Amino acid sequence: MSDAAPPVEPRALLKTMLAAADRRQLALVLALMILAALTEGVGIMMLVPMLALVDGDAAVLPGRFGELLAGFAGSVTLGQVILIFLALLVLRAVIKHVQTLQALDLQHALVDRMRETLFAGLVSAEWRWLAARRASDHASLLITDIGRIGSGFQQLLTLAATLATVAAYLVAAVLLSWQVALVATLGGALILFGFAGHRRHAVQLGRALSGANKALQAEVAEGFDGVRITKMLGGEARQRARFGAVLRALRARQVEFAASASHGRTALQLGGGALLAGLVYVGLAVLGLPLAALLPILLVFARLVPMLGTAQQAWHSWLHSAAAMAESEALRRETESVAEEAAPADAMPLALTRAVTLSGVGFTYAGREGAALHGIDLVLPARTTTAIVGPSGAGKSSLADVLMGLLSPDAGAMRVDDVPIVGATRQLWRRSVAYVQQQPFLLGGSIRDNLLWAAPGADEAELRAALAKASAEFVFALPQGLDTRVGDRGQQVSGGERQRIALARALLLSPELLVLDEPTSALDPANEGAIRRAIAGLHGAVTLVIIGHRQAMLDLADQLVRIEDGRIVPQAEAAE
Repeated sequence: MSDAAPPVEPRALLKTMLAAADRRQLALVLALMILAALTEGVGIMMLVPMLALVDGDAAVLPGRFGELLAGFAGSVTLGQVILIFLALLVLRAVIKHVQTLQALDLQHALVDRMRETLFAGLVSAEWRWLAARRASDHASLLITDIGRIGSGFQQLLTLAATLATVAAYLVAAVLLSWQVALVATLGGALILFGFAGHRRHAVQLGRALSGANKALQAEVAEGFDGVRITKMLGGEARQRARFGAVLRALRARQVEFAASASHGRTALQLGGGALLAGLVYVGLAVLGLPLAALLPILLVFARLVPMLGTAQQAWHSWLHSAAAMAESEALRRETESVAEEAAPADAMPLALTRAVTLSGVGFTYAGREGAALHGIDLVLPARTTTAIVGPSGAGKSSLADVLMGLLSPDAGAMRVDDVPIVGATRQLWRRSVAYVQQQPFLLGGSIRDNLLWAAPGADEAELRAALAKASAEFVFALPQGLDTRVGDRGQQVSGGERQRIALARALLLSPELLVLDEPTSALDPANEGAIRRAIAGLHGAVTLVIIGHRQAMLDLADQLVRIEDGRIVPQAEAAE
């Protein structure tokens, strides 16, 4: 994503969120909300005949509705009215329970769908785009910010339920006394109007909290990735201080939100209290309503005041999460725009029988000056070994990414035999390529888990054969063998052992092209020798590309390619 914060347009984001929710389940939740509100409104009106029977005065309200209530009060006993009132309470409780469970399920389904959509978009995006982004920002959005979106959606459902109940209460109030209802409605609207600035502030707080969450996620990721060098530099205290500063910034944003919400509740309570006092005066001194009619009306508005607070708080919380929603939607659209063209799942991988050919290949990273690769002409004959050397930053890794189909050239073309590697064909070609990076990535499970990650259908014999080809026979001597746990990122095995496990995993793919990036640069002589024997055993069986500087590795190559400043240096110049 771009560094600029995406615009927050609550109405558009609200439409997007509702469109992402399951419509049938959303309709069910809304219907349950309306039913619960109706039972609440009818229950309030049942208080009038109940109080009238207690007071002994059936004619408590003027007009047609008063006559209906008077007739109802005259045809039932106090016990029957109480039973009806209790039945309504039980019905409402059951409806609210079902509504709560359905709303929770709807919220979780929405959050999970958004996470799955974003994750799928990220892993399907072009490598060029992914490599230019900070992974911790995506992790923060997927883990923390989408959780805020879920909470915001739950607050929207709370707002809808509150507004439905408010509507039922207002209908009951109008039926009881339209004059008092009008005064209360105008007063409530005036109170909510006063919160316009408060709601704008909630959007700003939401943006600030998203930034603080990203900073914390990045600090945690960098802190654990660099913990070894931190210890070697004696920087533990500095690292703790940096983490503490980021954590305090996050807490400050959270406290600001809590303070803003508390200020809103306090102002609403004061305004609601003043409104309720005004209603008492209007009902008694101006309209002269009897107590049996005024008490239910006061009860209605005594309940409405905190409901206005709930509605205000729910909308405030939604606006607070709207920044996360805007960022999520912006990322979804961006990943769609940079998605790789997908190859059919059942398409056969490409075979390499003659050569991989690069013709005039050029490549430039967005936002960087100068091209990473210039006019690369290169032929990799099938079943031969090519060593690529050059200084750091010369373009070796970019060239390897083009050869593997991760990057699409900006200029020139790449072919496998006679097949251009463009569009969806890049994915097909990658199914025929394996890669072992300088610092191999291992899952935190067992050695078996890591091997099966490449070939889920491989049997025991195939796993053992791959380990043998990779000179990783040490696995067979381990007490738990293939089921030995390697620890987080493979930290419970040595660097050389990680390298050989990763090589075995790559060989399980039976690749047409195998790219080894500095395979022995950080290994001791014994492990380097084991890796060299494994690579030597692959000579002539697979097309190999070795990126490195170790002479022992270069001696295995059929051709040596030197790259400087993104250009291949002719052999005569390289020799000089």
